[in-house]
Amino acid sequence: MSPVQVPRPYAEAEADARAARDATIPAAYALPKSSYPLPKNVTGVLASCGVLSPAELAIVELDATALAGHIAARKYTAVEVTTAYVKAAAVAQQVTNCVVELFEDEALERAAWLDAELARTGRPVGELHGVPVSIKDHICVKGHDTPSGFIGLVGKMVAEEDAHLVKILRDAGAVFFSLMAIETDSYLGVTTSPWNTDTTCGGSSGGEGAILACKASALGVGSDIGGSVRAPAASTGIYSFKPGVHRLPHVGMVIPIGPQGYDGIHGTQGPMARSMRDLELYMRLMAAAEPWLAEPSVDYRPWREVVAPKRLRIGVLEDDGVIRPVAPVRRALLHAVERLKAAGHEIVPYTQYEYAEHWDIVRKLYFIDNGDSVHAQLARGNEPIKPLTKWAMRALAGRRDTFRYKLAQYWRAQGIDVLLSPAMPGPASLHGNGKDWGYTCYWNLADYPAGVFPTGLHVDPTLDAEGGYTPRNDDEAHVYNTYDAAKQRDAPIALQVVGYAGHEEETLAAMKAIAEVVQV
Repeated sequence: MSPVQVPRPYAEAEADARAARDATIPAAYALPKSSYPLPKNVTGVLASCGVLSPAELAIVELDATALAGHIAARKYTAVEVTTAYVKAAAVAQQVTNCVVELFEDEALERAAWLDAELARTGRPVGELHGVPVSIKDHICVKGHDTPSGFIGLVGKMVAEEDAHLVKILRDAGAVFFSLMAIETDSYLGVTTSPWNTDTTCGGSSGGEGAILACKASALGVGSDIGGSVRAPAASTGIYSFKPGVHRLPHVGMVIPIGPQGYDGIHGTQGPMARSMRDLELYMRLMAAAEPWLAEPSVDYRPWREVVAPKRLRIGVLEDDGVIRPVAPVRRALLHAVERLKAAGHEIVPYTQYEYAEHWDIVRKLYFIDNGDSVHAQLARGNEPIKPLTKWAMRALAGRRDTFRYKLAQYWRAQGIDVLLSPAMPGPASLHGNGKDWGYTCYWNLADYPAGVFPTGLHVDPTLDAEGGYTPRNDDEAHVYNTYDAAKQRDAPIALQVVGYAGHEEETLAAMKAIAEVVQV
């Protein structure tokens, strides 16, 4: 009989994991002493710290679409671009703690090969030739560990091959240079929003949100089962998109906490970006690869080029009936409605359909095994359970399907093109307080496409103080009791656009049209 393996003490394993991660951050890119003490808003540190040259700062200002064009036109080499982004990612790690692993040598080797191929053939390898792409920790990148936020899996989940989506991006010429934190608070520490480091970057694709907001990645890939690309985007002021479950490839995404045979609410991968057109680029590129040929569960749906109607009929959800948004979110939504009306769009009030039924189903389906899978992974590393994880675990499919059928009838009866709503009931929360994801996870249960865009507005203590409102329930009381406009100053405010099931192209087109009108 083999001896029973006792997990190492958590503190020891945690220290080793952090040291291993820190060793991947080049010492040459350490922030100078003059950068300290760091401000709460660290979005300006990249430009002021001196780690990047003026030419490199110009590179990291570009979105992925522009960057790919400049590399193809030979304005920049892939090596120059990769070097700039590795430096920027090192800075982002020092100010927000967003990186799981930074692999400079591998990225530069790939970039040099791409430069050689462009010189040899005269043609880019693909649409993302030389563009640095960051990947969420639980998505397999060949040769790299995917512990998915669990210390007990560190060193045990080295990927033998790329995830399907990573293969597509690699074939398109992408340069992989970093794996991003999957959790806001994990064995690697707390990850923060660069707009206000007292606030969360959102989860669980929080590292992606932080690095993109720091302009330290050109394009990111996250996953979403309850808002995990949308909450980070809202918290950090970037763009993201959650397609329907079967629209994009899924193979190679490690899910260590799902019970065998689980068929409740499935997550989907999705792009996180610094522009609307980069979201469209990602979706178009994935569809062009015909992923259904290698992964039959992906729907056969070539990408359709869609232009939004000049006059959209937009449903507006001001309050889901459970948590009324706090002042800055209400301000942003009112701002959006006024601008959209002035631009000629039709605005109609929208009431959330059967929210209580949704919340009962969704809480049970997320933890169908009463959290046993989560506890098993924590036990592997002698890892203490985080307070928010413990809070989420509580005690399927038939009620879900009935809900989806009835919601479809309700949606069609409203006659709307898309829905505009808060992404969250508040701005990025102060650390340890982010408990509500009702505005996002509703659409995971429905399996409707949804995206988030930054309005350009930020929390302003002179405009966004709260007072005199009596919460209707404990969840709402928590949001209002933990909101503080002064402490959450500068947190970005984003809004969510939702489209009907299967209408990813129409949803993105409408979101683009709405963002162009709303953004300041």
